[in-house]
Amino acid sequence: MPIKQTQVQDEERLIERIDIYDYLRTFLRELSNKEEKQTEIKTELDALRVKDLMNVPANTIFKSLENIRNEQSYWKYQEVDYVPSNLGKGRGYLFYFICSSCEKRVKFLYFHTYIEPPMCRKCYRLPYSKSPYSQRKLSRWSRP
Repeated sequence: MPIKQTQVQDEERLIERIDIYDYLRTFLRELSNKEEKQTEIKTELDALRVKDLMNVPANTIFKSLENIRNEQSYWKYQEVDYVPSNLGKGRGYLFYFICSSCEKRVKFLYFHTYIEPPMCRKCYRLPYSKSPYSQRKLSRWSRP
C-alpha cells in the first residue's frame, strides 16, 4: 500500500512521518477495489466497520512490515480509533492513530527504524520547527 510519507528533519536523524488522512484514504481506496463498490463513511456503523477492518493486521501492509530475509514482522499492528466530528451529528468522523508507546490519539506517527514501532512526536521527543514569523519579527527589529 503506497502511503504518502513526509520526512521530518531532526537535529541528527531523518524521521518519516505518516499522516492518518493519507493512511485512511489509501485504505478506503483499496477496500473499494477489493469489494468492487465505493466505500464511504457516512454513519457510525460505517466508521466502526472501517476501524475494525483497519485494526486487523492482515488487512494492511503498514501494520505488518516484514523483514524480507526471514519473513518476520517487526511490530504486530498499528491500532486506529475514531471520534465523531464536532460539527454536528451526521457530519463525519475523525480517525486517529493510537500511539504504541503512550496510547494517545494522534494524527501523525513518526519512525526512523523499522525495528521500533512508529510513535508520536512526544514519545520520540521531537521539537517543533521554528516559526518563520518569529524570525521575520526579529529581523525587523534588528533593522536600522
